[in-house]
Amino acid sequence: MSRKKKTIVLAGGSAVLLACGPTAKSIDPTAYPITEMDRVKVDIPDTCRVAYEQAVPKVAVVDFANNTTFDLAKVVQTQASGTVKRKEVHGGVWGVTAGPGGVGVGHVGGSASRTDWKRQAQTVSRDVNAKLGESVAEAVVTEVANIGGLKIYTRRDLQKVLQEQKFQMSGLVDPNTAVQIGQLAGVKYIITGAVNNVNIKWVDLSDAKGAAKSLFGTAGTVLAAGASTQEGWNVSVDLTVKVIDAETGEIIFSKKVDGREVLGKTLQMNYDAIIGGIKKASAEALEDIRPELSRLFALRGYIIQLRTAPDKSSRYALINIGTKNGVKEGQEFFVIDFQAVTDPITGKSSCDQIKLPVTLVISKQVQADKAWAVVEGDKNQIMRVKLGQVVERKPLKGQSGLKKLF
Repeated sequence: MSRKKKTIVLAGGSAVLLACGPTAKSIDPTAYPITEMDRVKVDIPDTCRVAYEQAVPKVAVVDFANNTTFDLAKVVQTQASGTVKRKEVHGGVWGVTAGPGGVGVGHVGGSASRTDWKRQAQTVSRDVNAKLGESVAEAVVTEVANIGGLKIYTRRDLQKVLQEQKFQMSGLVDPNTAVQIGQLAGVKYIITGAVNNVNIKWVDLSDAKGAAKSLFGTAGTVLAAGASTQEGWNVSVDLTVKVIDAETGEIIFSKKVDGREVLGKTLQMNYDAIIGGIKKASAEALEDIRPELSRLFALRGYIIQLRTAPDKSSRYALINIGTKNGVKEGQEFFVIDFQAVTDPITGKSSCDQIKLPVTLVISKQVQADKAWAVVEGDKNQIMRVKLGQVVERKPLKGQSGLKKLF
């Protein structure tokens, strides 16, 4: 199987070559004729027909609980004739001052203010709400939408249900309330969780190089040459993401993930920069749930046309799902065959799903409702693929170790 290669050139001319994933091929399906083998349809046992139901799971994403001290705050900014600025941050529950000596949590004073003020000065006070729980939920919506194959209910959709049923929006972060709201909205799954912790620290160049070496071993020695981009203030966030069955209230998936964002080398960080960094780090952390969510909500379709090379060395398959379902160039799919199995004790029949030893790799021929794929595998195995066989997208990849570093 051909795979993309990505070369990263670092300071000083050093380079490292990394494998990134399968390459989407440019193909012409009409170049191959439709043979007799391409017209063979799969025999579907009655017990297996349920696999062909195109029910789209309904998922509601609700606000995450914010367990950190970054929430409501009052920011006071003084501007003197456009030349000297002084910022102080006051909050009933939090305060942060960032400087080379460390990060202090608590009240931030104004002892570092300049004394050469000019005559005219203007002070602006504003209340700031970080809305971290809401922001993380929005990032989850984006992540789930990119996975595809789901009907997503957002905060706005749920607000309509709440207004009709007289529920309060403030109860969204409570799992029990979320399940009730999900049932009212007719959704199958609820995705929620919590922002657990935020940490801000200064990272020295030596620390950044050490992280590169620990993640990539020998290759990390080369990557460490570019670690200067990581020096400065780093904000890290850890989240817990849960998927709840709205019908039973059972937690069917739970995972703790973390993300990081580099804020820079500014001696003092203002509140807005810190909150912006927290939100970006949260969005990065959510990439780690992509494999599990794409497995939990597996995208399925089936083969509607086949074309085979005259020498039977290669085959193309057309599947009945496309971009509107989340199918993209280079994605890989299993091909599934079925057989009915009868229990020798109970006499009950069940459906056995068998993944054939082949892979469908989506080509550049992708439409809204269908896509052409290259059937890859042993020459004999690719001929086992038939019309009507179910295809299931392989779990998507999360963020790489390289992205975690840079």
